[in-house]
Amino acid sequence: MSKATRESLFTIAYVVVGLIAVMAVGYLTFRASFFNFPRPILPFLIVGLTGAIIYATVQMRGAGLAILMIVLLWLTQVAMVPPIRAASLGAAAIFAIPVGFALLFGSYVQKALGRRFKFGRFVVMGLIVGAGYGLMMLLWLIQKHVDIQGKLLLRQALVGLELGAAMGLGFELVDLIGPRPKHQPKPLAPNP
Repeated sequence: MSKATRESLFTIAYVVVGLIAVMAVGYLTFRASFFNFPRPILPFLIVGLTGAIIYATVQMRGAGLAILMIVLLWLTQVAMVPPIRAASLGAAAIFAIPVGFALLFGSYVQKALGRRFKFGRFVVMGLIVGAGYGLMMLLWLIQKHVDIQGKLLLRQALVGLELGAAMGLGFELVDLIGPRPKHQPKPLAPNP
């Protein structure tokens, strides 16, 4: 099997388990109201898709494409809050930056831990994504000039913890299938 085919299959598997994970967490959190469109289902699906592609790119390609996914996460948040104004751009950034970088950092930590631990890394991914969701809520409360309530921060951090752990568990299960293609940087100059 070629490297490109293997990378494609792993990416598809990461996306499928990422979407399944966020659907399960969303349903367990909101029950039947989870399927209301656009909220709460759409943000969950976007986080699942973005998290899966970030994880796949960190595992096989490096950070460049993963950072592009954070920009796309921001753009989708902008699109969900019409009309587009400076306030909606800022609100989208308050979501995309902490959550996107938590997914990126969690993917790198999960990759680093993968050299030592084959299973159990999803807990760390959950903690990191939970911290990203907690930070997102803190920034949102500050931006809205609302009293900072520990209950709101904890509730968002718990949702992030559940999402990160569920996606991380799914990614670990895919990783157990077999060795994925390794990222090999291209040499800068030809060898003499």
